[in-house]
Amino acid sequence: MKITTLVENHVSKRDLSAEHGLSFLIENKGRKILFDTGQGKRYAKNALLLGLDISNVDALVISHGHYDHIGGLPHFIENNNNAEIILKKEALFAKHHNDRYIGVRQTINGDNPRFHFINKVTEVIDDVFIVPFVKRYFPDDCHISDFYINDGEKVIPDEFDDELFLVLKSEKGISVLSSCSHNGISNMVETARDYFKLPVVNVIGGFHLKNSSNNDALQLSKYFNTLKIDNVYTGHCTGMEKFFTIQTNFDGNAFYLETGSFLSI
Repeated sequence: MKITTLVENHVSKRDLSAEHGLSFLIENKGRKILFDTGQGKRYAKNALLLGLDISNVDALVISHGHYDHIGGLPHFIENNNNAEIILKKEALFAKHHNDRYIGVRQTINGDNPRFHFINKVTEVIDDVFIVPFVKRYFPDDCHISDFYINDGEKVIPDEFDDELFLVLKSEKGISVLSSCSHNGISNMVETARDYFKLPVVNVIGGFHLKNSSNNDALQLSKYFNTLKIDNVYTGHCTGMEKFFTIQTNFDGNAFYLETGSFLSI
């Protein structure tokens, strides 16, 4: 199984471009899943330069409804005619960070017949599962302050009911693939452990630690160590400083997922 980072906040490879956002392409047994789209078209431009074709992706999975993850949805719909688009219905709510609108473009609504609103664990392709809920075992690892939604009737605090994550199965165990971890990457890992009853080998994605304390990153490293996780691959909303804290204190291997990087599991 191969995971390519199509867009992320940083880039060092020639010709590729970065943005504040995240998009992964997952390939397994001849099938492809796009996990988030970044802000706009850049994910697809980078894919083309990497020899990948967005038009033949089998499914698009949206992690949550923030612009830096769902912003490329209109472009994807125009350039891929067949893929099922899997998300939770709450991802299409109007979302704000304080007074700033950060949700899906208002041209998108839930009437598109390609949308599949998910509410249970689903194997989308072989050995790749969508988990559409997160149990909050560790409330301190939630990152939801100052976020709000308009559900069509009123403005309320955003509890991130739209957030989902992926679990990838292999012979060694499972890998947890998140995108922004507002509900907490430790909570996602525990949710996956509880549901699948398998060891966690890899943790991948953004951990939303950029504006957290170094102690939060240190505690997360200790948590990973207790589970004897082999590898951590992170970027985007984790923040470079917190990545270095994890890398320094994590007993396994820690890698940064910049634009154009890929890994095999």
